[in-house]
Amino acid sequence: MAKRPTYLQFANDETPPPLSTAILAFQHSAIVLINLVYVVIITKGLNLSAADQFAMLSTTLLACGAGTLLQARFGSKLLIVFHPNPIYIPLAIAAGLTQGPGGIAVLMLSAGIVQFIFGSVVRRLRVFFPPEVCGVVVIMLGVSLLPGTLRGIVTQSADKTLLQVEPAGLAVALATLAVASAGSVWLKGMARFFSLLLGCVAGMIVAYALGIWQFGESKTALDVPAFALPSIHLPGFSFNIGLVYLAVVAALVNVVDELGVLIGTERLDDADWRRPDFRKMSLGLQASGLFTAISGVLGGTAMGMSSANLSLAYATGVTSRVVAMAAGAILIGVTFMPLVLKHVLSLPDAVVAGILFYAACYFIVSGAELALSRMLSPRRALVIGLSVGAGVLLQSAPALTTHFAGTSVEHVLAPMTFATIVAIVLNMLMRIGIRQTETMTFARPDAGEDADEIFNTLGERWGMHRQTGARAAAAMSEMRDLLATVATGPVACTVTYNELVLTMRFAYEGQPIALPSAAPTMDDLADKPDGVAQMAGWIVRRMSDYSSVDQVGGRQRVQLAFEC
Repeated sequence: MAKRPTYLQFANDETPPPLSTAILAFQHSAIVLINLVYVVIITKGLNLSAADQFAMLSTTLLACGAGTLLQARFGSKLLIVFHPNPIYIPLAIAAGLTQGPGGIAVLMLSAGIVQFIFGSVVRRLRVFFPPEVCGVVVIMLGVSLLPGTLRGIVTQSADKTLLQVEPAGLAVALATLAVASAGSVWLKGMARFFSLLLGCVAGMIVAYALGIWQFGESKTALDVPAFALPSIHLPGFSFNIGLVYLAVVAALVNVVDELGVLIGTERLDDADWRRPDFRKMSLGLQASGLFTAISGVLGGTAMGMSSANLSLAYATGVTSRVVAMAAGAILIGVTFMPLVLKHVLSLPDAVVAGILFYAACYFIVSGAELALSRMLSPRRALVIGLSVGAGVLLQSAPALTTHFAGTSVEHVLAPMTFATIVAIVLNMLMRIGIRQTETMTFARPDAGEDADEIFNTLGERWGMHRQTGARAAAAMSEMRDLLATVATGPVACTVTYNELVLTMRFAYEGQPIALPSAAPTMDDLADKPDGVAQMAGWIVRRMSDYSSVDQVGGRQRVQLAFEC
């Protein structure tokens, strides 16, 4: 049974009162509507017609709403709210510029299928996507978004040889960026989730004051009613094998990213959470892949899972999946209100540029934090440095890829994709000889070097994640105290580490120990001679992810494993 956290007001399988459900669902939906700016970035980057821009926005939102509702009802049944996925922004623009809307459809369909397939085997993908590889992808996502931040700020001269800065556009972009950044720093609680919206409002006010935008005047030239059926333009298919390459890389990275959101959401419901329920993880990832494919076929863009909605669930103490179903219904309802979506498309280009720069910088910093989340070793330094360097080189010198223009290789050489491929290949090469082993013997189990000192030394030498080292040190200390009561001689300990799993094996002569799956009762502690030993064994088992006890060659052996 899961242990209910103290902050939780309504758990996943509970239903809040109707009014509370409506308010919570509106807040989750508002975050998705704010993130529609990512779709706007794609439509403006492709210079689509007003009708096609509107259709892409409407279709993507419809897929997000339907996916959210059905995922909460039939999928992982967690409070997951789908939103437009920023990871695919540069890829969608590249596909659209070379192959048109049909190219975007092929990209999204392929990505959705890949994610659906690999969602069921996500546990086995960890070896390909350690934190440093995922960090490189997120860093390069930010770098790839930077050229788009010039839209609405910089124009070309008549002969297209010089770039000219538009002072009014620059002022609007800076105002948007400043307010969005200030809101994310100084606003507290749930108000922080609306920093992006506040930045957009501030940018529009400045644009109005400078006379480059009029309130209520849409740039789309579309005359739409207040209520109507969702606008869907079927794009057809424009197949290119290079788009499939892009889709595979992006989908695999997205699987790892969304896995983090799913695990974080699951953890909210259990104070004693130890490991993910991979059945729920698979269902959630497959739902995301399925509706990304559906969205692409209907003319929309990819969807993803937002950590902002996860933070909102934590802040409100409500993880009820009923809230997700209500949020999905609200998003579907908004697609029947074309007037709302029309004004989303009317954002000035300079406002979009400010938001894009804000998002790009956030991705760069987040990627660096992820890439450096484990102690840096020479292997990891090379994976990160060479991959980012290769991607930035292609970004700053696009002439290097002109020879491959119009071919499938052109997509592979996109900065973000190329950096990801380099990172994956280097990571696999660097894994050669990565298995590390240290053997030590304690003359007395409860004497000798302190466990914290042991794992501090090993952690620095092997580049171990600090949290993994701390968990293993605590388990070793508890284990040595337990063995002091049963071992009749020295205790041999072998520590093995391969970046995915850390294993400790204790071998000794003496009485066997038990690692019970349940804590002993108060009566057991008071009446049974081994009651205290059972409690210690239960604690050791809880500290590790996997444990076993057996006998080999007349010696007792205890094995503890920790997932990294």
